[in-house]
Amino acid sequence: MRVTEESHGVPVLIGADSARRTTSLCFSIAFGGRHDSPEGSGAAHLMEHLLMSAPLDGGASLAERIEGLGGECNASTGPESLLFFAQVMNEDACAVAQWMTQAVLHPEIDDKIFDSERRVVLTELAAAAADPSDIVQERFLAELFRGHPLSQPSGGTEESVRELSLNIVEESHRRATTTRPMAFSAVGGIDPEALRATLGNSALASAAVAPLTSGGPVVEPPALPLVSQRTDPSWPDEFCWLVAGGRAPRLADRERFASVVLGHLLGSSAASPLYQRLRGENALAYMFRSWSRSYSDTGAWRFLAGAEPENAPRVLEEFRSALSEVANKGPLEGSLAAARRLAVMEAVREAEDPLEHAITLANQRCALPGPWDPEQHIQAVLATTGEEVAAAAARLSDELLVVASPEGA
Repeated sequence: MRVTEESHGVPVLIGADSARRTTSLCFSIAFGGRHDSPEGSGAAHLMEHLLMSAPLDGGASLAERIEGLGGECNASTGPESLLFFAQVMNEDACAVAQWMTQAVLHPEIDDKIFDSERRVVLTELAAAAADPSDIVQERFLAELFRGHPLSQPSGGTEESVRELSLNIVEESHRRATTTRPMAFSAVGGIDPEALRATLGNSALASAAVAPLTSGGPVVEPPALPLVSQRTDPSWPDEFCWLVAGGRAPRLADRERFASVVLGHLLGSSAASPLYQRLRGENALAYMFRSWSRSYSDTGAWRFLAGAEPENAPRVLEEFRSALSEVANKGPLEGSLAAARRLAVMEAVREAEDPLEHAITLANQRCALPGPWDPEQHIQAVLATTGEEVAAAAARLSDELLVVASPEGA
């Protein structure tokens, strides 16, 4: 599939495939939890809910309209992204693209829908607060990026969401749509010319010039604080989750691919040497995984595992030992080859799933010049050397942060 890009201030990326009967769409804004104001933690997340659920042109919401056509839709808020996405039949794609841009850029929000969706968000936060595997990751990121906006939970907290007002969310929406990069993507059987014509007459066309007139200066991200040495957590007397990890390279760095490969090398695959330690040899943990996420100015590498209280310290010990071996001796060639192939397979699945492809195209285009190219990604993974992976492991070993939940006495 060849992806073309239309540049009208807001990039439009189209991957046309006439063999498909569906089209996947994504509208991305480079605005997330890290961009919430100090008094508005959780505003981006609540805004995501409101834009999907608010009346559109006085009628049904965006979500109701899409699902009324038999399509599927959803939205998500990340540390620095708002994503709105859908998969629909080809004949409905242009109408959905029109609705999506209208709903996201010109929402109709009143006090009634604001209060209703705030209650929904509070329920979502309560569910997350009851899940220790969610809690431990929030604590880890809060500690890893302490003093930096990335330490803020993307969804806010129960207290901060209760304090939000409609005015705060409306101001967040203004900042998101007039000061932050945006991108729109479509992957599937849609007619490219029909989509170009639709978007040329949509809210997206006027949004393309908005950042030039009302966006103001680009604000550079604050400097990242130093990572200090930290002691191990106190272990609880019950099943717990632990995260061990550290900083990773930013999205534009070539070094990030070594961190991705390291995540697979020490991941949950049966081809991983850590799998052999935790499952095959010692039966210390059933649920665990490792992965790397890169942002505009930094990243986070994580090993997440659930363990019984008597096993948790040993899980951490085995992880540390495996990480140290990679850092000091480099990965074994067979293990490295398997990790690279796992990373390639991950990219291939992302490229061959139309909805995932659309999401990645729009999301990465907000942060990087030019469209995401799966082949370039794959070649970068395959070119990653054992020395580069060892260096990534050494950086983690030097400043390893460990957090457990629930915490011990």
